[in-house]
Amino acid sequence: MLDNYRSARYHDGGRGELVGGVRLFDCYGLVRAVRDEQFGLSLLPGLYGVNPCDALQVHRSSRDAVRGLNRCEPTPGAMALCWTGAVARHCGVVVRVNGRLGVFECHRETDVRWQPMRKFCHDYTKVEFYT
Repeated sequence: MLDNYRSARYHDGGRGELVGGVRLFDCYGLVRAVRDEQFGLSLLPGLYGVNPCDALQVHRSSRDAVRGLNRCEPTPGAMALCWTGAVARHCGVVVRVNGRLGVFECHRETDVRWQPMRKFCHDYTKVEFYT
């Protein structure tokens, strides 16, 4: 399931466009694609034009991203919204790998990766989950 995304690369504002045979995502673009393509969940708003380096713009757009979603416990397909202090800064999508829940994310320094739930959540003040 996740193999389709492992070769993807981080790109500011990336929503899965194919460039040179490689899909480009930012964290939100990956969440949006995986929820839709792998879990059949409703497509999240595009939120095009959000500058990932602008913390307040990312924080404000995160409210639009979760509008209409329900807060939940970590479950496959859920969006993991990550907080640093009082600002939402990053997101990932919950997936099960070898029976373990974790978070699949796309980050500037690491491109696409999966991390076990505890390790992923450790880096943030708070992580909220939405379906």
